[in-house]
Amino acid sequence: IYLFIYFFYRCCCFCICVFAVLLNKACLQVTVEGEVRGSAVLPCSFIDNHLKKEDITVYWRHNSSQNVYDIIEGKGSVERQDSAYKNRAETFPIEYMKGNFSLKLNSLQLNDSGKYVCYITKAHQNPSTQLFVKGM
Repeated sequence: IYLFIYFFYRCCCFCICVFAVLLNKACLQVTVEGEVRGSAVLPCSFIDNHLKKEDITVYWRHNSSQNVYDIIEGKGSVERQDSAYKNRAETFPIEYMKGNFSLKLNSLQLNDSGKYVCYITKAHQNPSTQLFVKGM
């Protein structure tokens, strides 16, 4: 009977851990909908009471490879931005010190649909947003 209780306990602990990881992953992914020629805000935030502007480095990527927007040492950078996002992607610099690195994508196109990941170098999390763009 002790062996049964031991295995039951181990199995329950394992299931709880797996559930917690899956729940955490689900919480880190958001779904946003937009319409062609409209705009969409893709959320990204990180809470750190000791955040310094020069420590803020964030990379926004679309479908793992396309460079949408970079924030380097607290400043927006479009130096390596994919041409598809030129003059269409923006962030909110006044919000950086509050930990808000959300991205606004303007003049939406159907091919903007997909997974966007916000890589926050100071964090151990990379929140993602699934964007669905609907035709008019």
